[in-house]
Amino acid sequence: MLYILFALFLFSCNEYSVTKVIQTEPELVVYPEFIDFGHLRAGFESGQDSFAIINAGDHVLTINKPTIITNAGRINLDTGLEEEYIIQPGSVLEFNVYYSPATYAINEATISFTSDDADESHYVLPVIGYGDAPVLDITPQVLDYGDVSIGCDNEEHITIKNAGNLSLIIDDITQMVTQPQDIIMEYGSLPALPWVLDPAQEIDILVSYIPSDISYDESIVRITSNDPVSLVKEIIQLGMGDVEHSYSQTHTQEEVAILDVLFVIDNSGSMSPYQLELANQMALFMNIFIGSNANYHLGFVTTDEARLVEFEGLSWIDPTYVFPVYWTQGVIASIGIRGSGNEQGIYNAKAALLASGVLGSEFIRDNATAVIIYVSDEEDHSVGTWTSFTGFFDNFKASPALMRHFAVIGDYPDGCLYPWGTGNRRIQFGSGYYHMTQRYGGNSYSLCASDWGQQMQSLASSVITQNIFQLEEEDPIESTIVVKVNGQIVTLWAYDISTNSVVFDIAAIPTPNQTITIEYSVWGCYE
Repeated sequence: MLYILFALFLFSCNEYSVTKVIQTEPELVVYPEFIDFGHLRAGFESGQDSFAIINAGDHVLTINKPTIITNAGRINLDTGLEEEYIIQPGSVLEFNVYYSPATYAINEATISFTSDDADESHYVLPVIGYGDAPVLDITPQVLDYGDVSIGCDNEEHITIKNAGNLSLIIDDITQMVTQPQDIIMEYGSLPALPWVLDPAQEIDILVSYIPSDISYDESIVRITSNDPVSLVKEIIQLGMGDVEHSYSQTHTQEEVAILDVLFVIDNSGSMSPYQLELANQMALFMNIFIGSNANYHLGFVTTDEARLVEFEGLSWIDPTYVFPVYWTQGVIASIGIRGSGNEQGIYNAKAALLASGVLGSEFIRDNATAVIIYVSDEEDHSVGTWTSFTGFFDNFKASPALMRHFAVIGDYPDGCLYPWGTGNRRIQFGSGYYHMTQRYGGNSYSLCASDWGQQMQSLASSVITQNIFQLEEEDPIESTIVVKVNGQIVTLWAYDISTNSVVFDIAAIPTPNQTITIEYSVWGCYE
């Protein structure tokens, strides 16, 4: 039986041949494997390329719609409306790819799709393109100056740079401001527009903010260029004018000091009415001196001679003299008006101090404050300018605080009309005397004043106690000045613009040891 079965098997094999079955498959091929658009001018040039999907197998190939899954925004793909594509063996399916660069950039993308090729089920096709363009880069785009004191010059820089790889052309710069005089752009040595900047090249523009009042200022600067993305860019500048510089200065009213007072009287021919007025008001001057218990020496010289003027055998007096008003009036009357018209007040003041010191006169004391009071209707004609005498006066006393100068002269800065009916004749200002008062802590008074009595009282009070306090900073805002005595606000004072000083009324002069505080703000920039 076994033999029969085996024989049948052999018979069967001999009668029929064995057929081999071959299974067919799709084969995905993509060409090219990488798309490179190269360099294109942004905003002007566009590129088109394509890729092909080939079925190199012997079975139908199925793919889904290719999509861009990583893209810089300027690479696009045309895939039609189908969501799935069938590619027959040996067939080709082609897709177009587009590139339109907007600015200077490297644009990269990946095109992705899936297929039923077992070996290439997920395919990724890289795409790259280079946009060439100039790029207008501005730093800063918002420039905030903050609060700037009126009159100050706050300088900043605006930097314009070509951040691209093609030449940048700056065609125009237009500034629109709320107050053109406050925000200023300075081009300095820069050439006239248009400007051409190579890649990476930059230009600095100097901008200044100089507020002229307390207000908000805004500037919009528009810059036009060939940047394809931003043909016009704007810079905003902001600033606030403010009174930022405020000051406070403190003084202590000194005790009544030891005073050596020297009047220097103009004895030229035009001085008769002024000498008379001075003599008439000496009672008011001396009453304040006497009432203060000041330890004083008082003497007179002229603009013609440094010798102390004598009256009734005395060349100077002190508090022990019983009739000081009588003596001072007598001295003034004896001076007369026969002196030289070449008035040399500063020179004779110096000479009088030198003579007193060298000759050992008791008039000048080492521990006393030297007070010089000039009275003249003319300019000082001393040889040399007033500055040529400052070296002597600076060093005459052991301390600069022991030297003070005052003056009764023409009004600041141009003098004044002769007040006693002589037409248009003008009393000269007396600038040399004025500058001496400014340097040595005194004050100037008007020879043309209608009330000599009041100013003689003020002069006496200023000599024995300070009623004039010069501000340390120039250009104060008068409305901001606040004066305090021992911490309490006081109002009986005035601001004198000619001397930049706070002047107390006679009835309100701070007493010895009181503290005077002056607070104020200034126009302008002072560091």
